Amino acid sequence: MKLKYILAAGAILFSCTAAAQTSAGIKAYNSSPSIQRTSTHGIFAPNAEEVKRDRRAAERGDASAQFKMALRYDAGRGVPQDYVKSVEWLRKSADQGFVKAEYNLGCTYESGQGVSQNHAEAAKWFRKAAEHGYASAQKNLGAMYGKGQGVPQNSIEAYVWSSIAAISGDEGALNNRELAARELSTEDLEIAQKRVAELVENIQQRRG
Repeated sequence: MKLKYILAAGAILFSCTAAAQTSAGIKAYNSSPSIQRTSTHGIFAPNAEEVKRDRRAAERGDASAQFKMALRYDAGRGVPQDYVKSVEWLRKSADQGFVKAEYNLGCTYESGQGVSQNHAEAAKWFRKAAEHGYASAQKNLGAMYGKGQGVPQNSIEAYVWSSIAAISGDEGALNNRELAARELSTEDLEIAQKRVAELVENIQQRRG
C-alpha cells in the first residue's frame, strides 16, 4: 500500500520556522510539535539610524543587508509592514546566493505571503538553499518529493534529501527518511545511498 505523505498533521515533517525568521516562514508549517516557533518582532529595534544604514548597504547590493531589510518589512520594524516589499528584498538577497534568503523565499512561496502561492517556486528555492547546505531546506525538499508537491513524487529523492538533512543535523528528517525507505526496493535503496554520499561530498566541497 502506498504511503500518504502529509505536511501538516502527521507523517512528513515540514519546517519553515525559527531558522526562517520571517513570518512567512513561521506560517508555512503550523503544527509540528518538534519545532520551536519564534516571532520576528524584537529582532531589530526600530532605530531610524540603523534602518538608514541597513537600507544604504542593501541598495549598494549587500546581500546580508538586503536580507535584514526583508526582515524589517516582514515584521514592520522601523518601516511600515509590507510583505510585498519584504519579498522584493528577499529576492535580491537570494539572487546573490544568500542562503537564509533562499530558504525564506522558499517558505514565502510555500505560504503565499507577499506572493502567489507556488509550490514549484518553493521547491526551486529550497533546492538552492539545500545545495548550499541548509538543513531545513534539505528536509523540506525531501518532504516535497515525498508528497509530490512542487516536484514529481519520487521516493528515492525523498530519501536522499531527508538523509542529507539528518546528516546536517535536522533530527526531524529522520522520520521522513524512514517513511521514504519503506517505499524503496533494495536496489533503489542502494542507488539512493550512493546518491546521498555523492551529494554530501558536493555540498561539503561547495561550502569549502
